[in-house]
Amino acid sequence: MALWVEREARRANRNLLLVNGSILAVLISIVAANHRYCANFVLGSQSVSNAELAGITSPDQRWRNFVSVAGSKSANTEYRDVVNHMQGGRVVSTDIKDEYILLRVGEKILLVKAEPGKEKLEYSGELVETTEPVKNDLLGPLAKEQPDLVAEVLPFTLNAADYRSNGYVMLMVGLPLLALGLWNCLKAMRRSSEIQTSPVWKHLAVYGNAEQLSQQIEAELQPAMIRKYGKLQIAQQWMVRRKSFSTWVSPTADLVWVYKKVTKHSVNFIPTGKTYSVVLLGRHRQRIEEQMKEKAVNEMLGDLTARVPWALFGFTQDLEKAWKKDPADVIAAVDSRYQQYKSAGSAAAVTAGS
Repeated sequence: MALWVEREARRANRNLLLVNGSILAVLISIVAANHRYCANFVLGSQSVSNAELAGITSPDQRWRNFVSVAGSKSANTEYRDVVNHMQGGRVVSTDIKDEYILLRVGEKILLVKAEPGKEKLEYSGELVETTEPVKNDLLGPLAKEQPDLVAEVLPFTLNAADYRSNGYVMLMVGLPLLALGLWNCLKAMRRSSEIQTSPVWKHLAVYGNAEQLSQQIEAELQPAMIRKYGKLQIAQQWMVRRKSFSTWVSPTADLVWVYKKVTKHSVNFIPTGKTYSVVLLGRHRQRIEEQMKEKAVNEMLGDLTARVPWALFGFTQDLEKAWKKDPADVIAAVDSRYQQYKSAGSAAAVTAGS
């Protein structure tokens, strides 16, 4: 039968593998669903001749739809995509997002959606369907004034404004997630094959033989023998907190300093409430903070005061400075308190027996 520490390690490793494997699966699915765009983004724009461009009837006709086009003349249509910035129900400012250019390419005319600025003779972008607003508001009125000109316009648009933007966003978000997912999957598999390298095993080994201590912890973690405060379980001699990817474990007698932490919350300097937590610090420099309701915090502090009365309870600035400067001094002071407590207990036992 597997030891408690082994089961905890495998549980954390399994969860780590499942979550990060799911992240990788989602990333792969996104790339697969957008494989054409991703391939064009990586391969870059491909030059297309005027003759080939004239033979295209649909933007989907060409798999490499990220293209570079060179024309002989260009003219700004004065048709623009405008972004209105609103405040209080009225427009306070406007920005020109895109402009539409007519580019002469051989015997045809290509409609180009471009960033604001002076029109050019060469553009790179994605071949896309011409939108209905552009057809109705630009080409429609223009057809009434210059029908011969509009007859030469190709049945699609070259979007030269923001083709690569989505790709850069995907890279900025996707690459860190990909690296994180791969790293965590490899870490989980390595820990599963060498269970002694798991954090909970190494953490428990700090206090002694991990296998022997594991049997002791498992014997104590019975429903009738533990008290729960938030996610923290306190048994006779051990404290355990289980999370999705980790298990924290520490001997109760290892506690050096315990205090209540109150965090005030506000929005625009208006108080919105408080959260409460217990901070535990041990002689092996372990630290844990568990958030719970104030009633549970007070109950836990009372419980720990009865279990380890020699520990330091309550927060002070001086104690915090002392702990940060030299924890060994604080631990020595607690050890001295323990000896005094032990001596007082022995003296009381002798007196009672007289």
